[in-house]
Amino acid sequence: MKPFPVITLAGLCIAASLPAQAQPTNLALGKPATFNTPPNYWGSTDPDDAKQITDGKYSSIGELQQVENTRAIWVQKGTVGWFSTMPVVITIDLGKVQPISGLSFSTAAGISDVKWPRAIVMAVSDDNKTWYDAGALTQLARKNGLPPSEGYANYRYITHDLQTKGRYVAVGVAQLPYAFVDEIEVYKGDDAWLQKTPTGHRLDGLDYWVQQTISTALAHQRIQLDAEEVRKRLKASTLPAPQKTTLEAELNRSLAAALNTEFRSPDFKAILPLTNDHRAILAHHGQLLASEKFAPVTVWKQHRYQWLPLLAKPETKTAPQLNITMLGNQHRSDALLLTNATTQPQTATLQLKNAPRGAQSGWLSVEAVEWTDTAQNIPAAGALLPITPVNGSYRVEIPAGMTRKVWLTVDSSKVGAGSSVSQFEVNAGGRKTTVPFALRVAATAMKKPRLSLSMWDYTNMPKSMGLTPENRDAAMKLLRSHYVDSPWATGSALPRPVADAFDAQNNLRVGPDFTNFDQWIAQWPDARRYFVFCAVNDTFAGAKMGTPEFHARVGNWAKAISAHVKQLGKQPQQLGLLLVDEPHSDTQDAIIAAWAKAINAAAPELTLFEDPTWERPDQTKIQEAITEIDILCFHLPVFKRAGKPVWDYAQSLRKSGKELWSYQCTGPIRLYDPQMYFRYQAWHTFAQGGTGQAFWAFADTGGTATSWNEYPSGNTTYAPVFVGKDTVHSSLHWDAVREGMQDFEELSMLQDAINSSRNAAWKQRAQRVLSEAVAAVTGTWNDKRSWEQQGDANLTDNQLAKVRQMLETK
Repeated sequence: MKPFPVITLAGLCIAASLPAQAQPTNLALGKPATFNTPPNYWGSTDPDDAKQITDGKYSSIGELQQVENTRAIWVQKGTVGWFSTMPVVITIDLGKVQPISGLSFSTAAGISDVKWPRAIVMAVSDDNKTWYDAGALTQLARKNGLPPSEGYANYRYITHDLQTKGRYVAVGVAQLPYAFVDEIEVYKGDDAWLQKTPTGHRLDGLDYWVQQTISTALAHQRIQLDAEEVRKRLKASTLPAPQKTTLEAELNRSLAAALNTEFRSPDFKAILPLTNDHRAILAHHGQLLASEKFAPVTVWKQHRYQWLPLLAKPETKTAPQLNITMLGNQHRSDALLLTNATTQPQTATLQLKNAPRGAQSGWLSVEAVEWTDTAQNIPAAGALLPITPVNGSYRVEIPAGMTRKVWLTVDSSKVGAGSSVSQFEVNAGGRKTTVPFALRVAATAMKKPRLSLSMWDYTNMPKSMGLTPENRDAAMKLLRSHYVDSPWATGSALPRPVADAFDAQNNLRVGPDFTNFDQWIAQWPDARRYFVFCAVNDTFAGAKMGTPEFHARVGNWAKAISAHVKQLGKQPQQLGLLLVDEPHSDTQDAIIAAWAKAINAAAPELTLFEDPTWERPDQTKIQEAITEIDILCFHLPVFKRAGKPVWDYAQSLRKSGKELWSYQCTGPIRLYDPQMYFRYQAWHTFAQGGTGQAFWAFADTGGTATSWNEYPSGNTTYAPVFVGKDTVHSSLHWDAVREGMQDFEELSMLQDAINSSRNAAWKQRAQRVLSEAVAAVTGTWNDKRSWEQQGDANLTDNQLAKVRQMLETK
């Protein structure tokens, strides 16, 4: 992540919303402001920040902008900015209790990773103790327009629709990774309002105010966005004008009612629709679909990982058909889409006919894909909720106007080899649709994937990110079912002796306490590897790095660990130690090199793991920080960006005996294409001769209590699964990880067959197919394209089919 935005000047545009009426007196002009966190963005921070926010001088509009119209506001001293801070709370003292009719907040965004605020909320107080919520400025300002979706722009969020009072006005901003404000104005209202008590929700204080209110603000924004989209489609429809007028009036009533609902419960889940009034808004979309002659429930198909909009229009040109081809001992999936073109919820039943002969119980699982909103107000269909069959029927609800994806997964370890054609009978909306289900299981079976998988799960901790004692069992089950075989523990899993634990010869006086370590190992009896993030520094047990004492004490500590691993019946090579996370400085490399040399001298059988994030690791000063390491796990985007020099460097390391891994740690993953981000990484790892892959992180919910409500997230969400307080559910993204693991194994199986074949003609043909398949998938990489953008969804399946065909003809 960049520590500051890099400004590009091409294509800059200037935009500012205009107030709905002439602006009244600005009560905030020249008044003092305070911040919950000091501004920390280098380009605009200066000692006068608290004055500049209310000085009436704009970096974004007016005379100054005409002079500086080629420079973004965040490099101007009149702007106040924060980096990696959420929430930002700005409090303005008006000097005395004043009637307040409105507020404006001037900012800019659109380039250099500067995004528009997720929410700007307001509160008022007479005494700076008792506070009242005054609403969400980001919502109230919508009547004046919206900032542009692309390109740089200056913009003023403004409302004149407040009727409140207070001496103190607080503005809370939810915005990452940067937040900038040029000027805040507070507008004078009617003096009669001084006799009224503010009508907003009473707050306990400002400490957690934004977190408390952001769910309501973003939920309202979700509802309003959907209402605007339905209104847009209504206006474009061919319905008679009187009917349009009636429907728009109903839509407005539903919207007004929905915006009166607050979402403050700690158990709130952002599952769509959010409320009954929200259901009514979406139901209007169902009515519009019906006017276009769609059936009450339309069964249709697109690629299982293809992005699905919330208000989708069914594709009916091709009859839906399910098709799964797989090796033995795999899990592969396909999906159906059911769209409700009515104004009422519909329940669909799916009944399987003619199941494959000899299929064992559990060979097929059916899951409903749940819609949830995200912190970015982009709805996503990703959560997988299992459907338990009743008398062989699967029942699923489809809200009015929405599309439900139904996810079907076959476990071929419970189905014999061969081809079969079954049928799913879908009964919904008074109609029956028969969907053919073709299944082909190859005679060739897959063994346990040779590619290692890590998720920085930290299951050794009682609580870690979203993991708790209540959901740990569900988490462990999902980790294992998707081939995670190399778990992670925090440094607390290993004993860290103090100075007094060593004698004058730097030997341990007594054996360290391995209780925590043993408990963690017991959680994972069948793991391939065990990784511990040690987070070391330049001292150990009272000894300074570079001294004989340091070298000896680290070495004897490593010996004790190695001996204990053997006592547990494990091989010391199975234990990997991450000394410093994501090193990218000479200081960090010096620490790694010192520790690695001491460990390798005393207990070389232990495995050392590092994830360097240097742009050019081949050019670092302290090469021992790399050459002394056994597993080098490169951050895939950084590795790709470096190009051929680093590729060649990595291959030289691999040939010298080092293992290569790939990992990723960007987000918000809920908006990422499951194949591009999760499935394809295994193909990139195969291309570089890698032996493992990792993703940050299995349960990182971005600081929220659960994955089911991302709205209060102060950080990017990374968890590919849906973490609840006492549950963990799978997702399309997590299944894409499993598919990538299986893809890697099929690629490796074909390479094994090529290497051992004596059929020169087949060998040449198979190698060409394998190389072309890998090149086609990995060739989609584009540093300039974000993970949200999806290419050909069928690409990987098509290339894998060619690989599998060659594998079956060996």
